[in-house]
Amino acid sequence: MAAQVKPTGGLSNILDGLDPQQREAVLAPRGPVCILAGAGTGKTRTITRRIAYLVEQGHVRADQVLAVTFTSRAAGELRSRLASLGTLQAGTGTVQARTFHAAALRNLRFFWQRAYGDTQWELLDNKFRAVAQSARRTGLDAGTDMLRDLISEIDWAKSSLVPPDAYAERARALERDTPVRREQVAEIYRTYEELKVAGEVRLLDFDDLLGYMATALEEVPDIAREFRDRYRCFVVDEFQDITPSQERLLRAWLGPRNDLTVVGDVNQTIYTFAGAEPNYLLRFGAQHDNAVQVKLESDYRSTPQIVDFANGVIKGGSKRFQAAGLTLRGMRAPGPLPQLAEYPDEDQEAAGVAAEIAELIACGVAASEIAVLYRVNSQSERIEAALDSQGISYLVKGGEGFFDRPEIKQAMTVFVRLAGNPDVAAADTTPQEVSARMRAALHPVGLTDAEPSGEKARDKWRALDALAGLAEELAAQPVDPESGAGRTLSGVVAALRERASARHAPQTDGVTLATIHAAKGLEWDAVFLIGAHEGNIPISHAIKKGPEAVEEERRLLYVGVTRAREHLYVSWAKARNPGGRATRQPSGLLDEVMPDELRAEALIPRGNSGKRTDGCKNCGSDVPPDRKGFSYCSDCATDADYEMFDRLRSWRRDVAGEKPVYTVFSNDTLAAIAVARPANTRELGRIKGIGSHKLDAFGPAVLTLLAE
Repeated sequence: MAAQVKPTGGLSNILDGLDPQQREAVLAPRGPVCILAGAGTGKTRTITRRIAYLVEQGHVRADQVLAVTFTSRAAGELRSRLASLGTLQAGTGTVQARTFHAAALRNLRFFWQRAYGDTQWELLDNKFRAVAQSARRTGLDAGTDMLRDLISEIDWAKSSLVPPDAYAERARALERDTPVRREQVAEIYRTYEELKVAGEVRLLDFDDLLGYMATALEEVPDIAREFRDRYRCFVVDEFQDITPSQERLLRAWLGPRNDLTVVGDVNQTIYTFAGAEPNYLLRFGAQHDNAVQVKLESDYRSTPQIVDFANGVIKGGSKRFQAAGLTLRGMRAPGPLPQLAEYPDEDQEAAGVAAEIAELIACGVAASEIAVLYRVNSQSERIEAALDSQGISYLVKGGEGFFDRPEIKQAMTVFVRLAGNPDVAAADTTPQEVSARMRAALHPVGLTDAEPSGEKARDKWRALDALAGLAEELAAQPVDPESGAGRTLSGVVAALRERASARHAPQTDGVTLATIHAAKGLEWDAVFLIGAHEGNIPISHAIKKGPEAVEEERRLLYVGVTRAREHLYVSWAKARNPGGRATRQPSGLLDEVMPDELRAEALIPRGNSGKRTDGCKNCGSDVPPDRKGFSYCSDCATDADYEMFDRLRSWRRDVAGEKPVYTVFSNDTLAAIAVARPANTRELGRIKGIGSHKLDAFGPAVLTLLAE
């Protein structure tokens, strides 16, 4: 879909509010430009302003720009930002902002007959039946879960430009975890490809759209010439996620030109299992002569404490990625330290997380601004039960789709019927009138004036209320010239239908439960990241595959951490079930942010009740209020020890400067030093929390202080 941008005040408006790095990216000359944009650094703002700048300065017409990204939601956000900028001259056309597949589909429909003759084709938008039929032809009666795995393997192969004949060897080389023998997957894949072209009507799946369009551009000069005359400037978002099949199409789009701006973050490369190839971003400068590179590292999303935590997570990663990686700088006001918690078992972890969420909500944090993230979907069950017990509503992202709910389908039917009535559609002229009429139309469906009692009735009411709120939001938006969305009733209904097609649900008043993969691109005030133990993050099959797979798990953890704006909780359970063997260890990916000194400062020990325990580290008895932070009771330490602890804390503040004090030593380590009174380097090095690096950096000063 296109986004039209109307004229305003020119260049000054385009550059208004940009930081120096964003401004540098916007003003970069035409040609290959690589914008390395970290989490929360304003990449969407930057690329939309860059498009507006190129058009405003006359470098390219608006209708010659094609911006592509990976999800319908992200494409919609680009269109919305472009429409709100208002910097293009009237009559210059519209910027196209689409997903790779949507752009290829639109182009293929236009060029199909010239490229492939009169052969009829249809889009196969669901592979399930075709893959099931292909499996049966090879003698495999696959269940639902196995069919999903087979579809994932076919998707990966096609995205990676791996044909059926090469699949088994490539999958073996990459040690892919296949649902059946690799040779059998290859046979099913081959049968599936043959099945699609066996009838009179050729079937194309979404990956075929990319390949067929690329072939048309590569092999039909007239099509290539016409396309490249139409589109002269390309912008690609999330470039770290581009697959070989998408990169092939991008090269075909560009031809000999190099007018390309890419935006990405290698630290957020988490889809290589699905075919994403980060080398296109890592090697962009080497592959494009005179490429300009700009780094966006000012994080406006998260507090400095969360940014420091995220930097620590990624710090231990691959040197190859670090060379092109980013070190974020937190630009927000300081907030609370990230909290790390260990629980006896997963039931108590879920109960503890639910209790913390209830406390946040009681303190004024909206439930819709809280998320619980996990590595695999099966982890949601205990959290759902724990939230239910607290009476906290939630939404499982990736569960039943919002627009698939019966009441929402019924409501959409009502809206479509309403928009089709010319007398009604023309009656309302303001956004308030449009939204009021649509809300009133939902009364017979179940949207009463007051929220009803009963769990099921409330759940239905809240879904309808969210739909009415979304209609109100869309009615207030500027008019999209291509879809007509905005302002009018028919425009709002058209926009709702587009959202339903893109599965872009509205935000509801409940805690979000999601896998970390599903959370990419989203953000919340508070994030609870559960199950951070070895074998889950990193997941066990990644550990078996080796370092590169584990590094992707590190980046996945980084993505989860950077979803949080202000509150971050990371937890794990020692055992799966109550009374089970407590053998689990916290994830090794946390080592850089949770060495012994940080563990003692930020780790919240939990008892069987799930509540905090703050007793003496030596005997477990209560610590007097005047010894807060010392972690030892009066019987286990002398007054002189406490005085030394106070002196050590003062020294630590001076050494830390503007950095968090725990980066020097934690309270627990300082307390241990005050109690042990080491007399030399060897004795000091035996204290828990003092590694060789800390011993070299701070040991002489500590020993001098003790000697005094």
